[in-house]
Amino acid sequence: MAWQFGPYRVDGVIARGGMGEILRAYDTRHDRVVALKVLAEHAAADPEFRERFKREAHAAARLNEPHVIPIHSYGEIDGRLYLDMRLVDGGDVGSRLAAAGPMPAAEAVGVVEQVAQALDAAHAQGLVHRDVKPSNILLGEHGFAYLVDFGIAHSVRTGTTLTSTGFAIGTLDYMAPERFDGSPGDPRSDVYSLACVLHQCLTGAKPFAGDTAASMINAHLNHPPPRPTSLRSDVPPGFDRIVQRGMAKNPDHRFAGAGELARAARAALTSPVPLGSGAAAGEPPRGPRRWPWLAAAAAVVVIGAVAALLASRPTEIAGRVAAPEGPPSAAATMAPTSVPAEVPAASPGLEPPPRTEAESEPAVPRATRYCRTLEHAGVARGTGCFKPYGDRVYAHDTRADGMSIRTDVATDYGRTEECRDVGSGGPEVECEFNLSEQGRMRFQVELWDDGKRVTETRWTEYFPIGR
Repeated sequence: MAWQFGPYRVDGVIARGGMGEILRAYDTRHDRVVALKVLAEHAAADPEFRERFKREAHAAARLNEPHVIPIHSYGEIDGRLYLDMRLVDGGDVGSRLAAAGPMPAAEAVGVVEQVAQALDAAHAQGLVHRDVKPSNILLGEHGFAYLVDFGIAHSVRTGTTLTSTGFAIGTLDYMAPERFDGSPGDPRSDVYSLACVLHQCLTGAKPFAGDTAASMINAHLNHPPPRPTSLRSDVPPGFDRIVQRGMAKNPDHRFAGAGELARAARAALTSPVPLGSGAAAGEPPRGPRRWPWLAAAAAVVVIGAVAALLASRPTEIAGRVAAPEGPPSAAATMAPTSVPAEVPAASPGLEPPPRTEAESEPAVPRATRYCRTLEHAGVARGTGCFKPYGDRVYAHDTRADGMSIRTDVATDYGRTEECRDVGSGGPEVECEFNLSEQGRMRFQVELWDDGKRVTETRWTEYFPIGR
């Protein structure tokens, strides 16, 4: 049944969400049918929610890009905030995938290219969308895509962050790892989400499966990016590395922008590997990791209160994974259970020394467990270990003082990994990786407190990887 909302005759509900609902309405002033977003009545009393809604209108209205839904007007009627937008006849990408299954690779790339144009325009204006997902991508006539819902946009230039108290802004299925420390993210966070969307368009499946907030957070933080070819054999293999690079845990290893990801995806239609460079681009598929500490976190996780859960975690997600060697900032001791057969000298940074022909097949390591202990203020604070057989890395925070231990791993073929123990005196954390048997690796141990690195050990020398 139609009802009146100021000058709008509301004819029906298109969708409902956390901020309110989107209505199909007729604008009697301008004689046109529009999509009307109205803030939920129970949320209108929240000043922070109201301010965020106003910012959606202002942020989206200032973007002059064809793939951003045009904003006709915005304001307040009878104490309720509204946003008047162009009505797009069609559905969203999420509905399209649910109804028809995965897209052909060329169609998926077309969607990603259009969304990338919208994101690049927003990023150029200093805005981060923070909620790129299939349901926020509308498909109009002839597959023309629109990116919608800038209501949680974050201004990089002003540093303004608007969130509802106790809530993480964004959708867990597509949220970049660095967002889980409460930070608003930057354009690279949108790149991560766009890579998630690309995977879902190609396969029909979300990047990670999980029934709880805890399991989804764990997956984004610790599980390797999925490979589209593992679900669809007809997907060109170059897309595996595009998704892997776009979903790299370290933002520095992702594509520099949404447009770069889109160009790599276009090239992958005809090339076996994507365009671009960077450490993550050359990373091989990674094996699963186990994080026992998250099981405890699951007991206190509540859907919709992700930020509250993560307040108890360190915020080193996007911290430095590997750095040039220098004088150690903490006393450290090496305690291998046995000595590797041959230990090549370490290079000053991540780049390894040129490998000779004789080094192309590293000697099988004899060490079953190679450890380094980190000391701070004259006290042993934790240990980091590597077990060449099985590619296992360990981190152990031995003191219950709220700080955490992280073991960083760097291979001589450009891959970096990390294993963290945030248990503060709890059991040792074991992380399993799938490292190349033809390579070498080294590691260091770091102490973190409240998202800041307190101290670290010197990098170990490179030594052979084995199984």
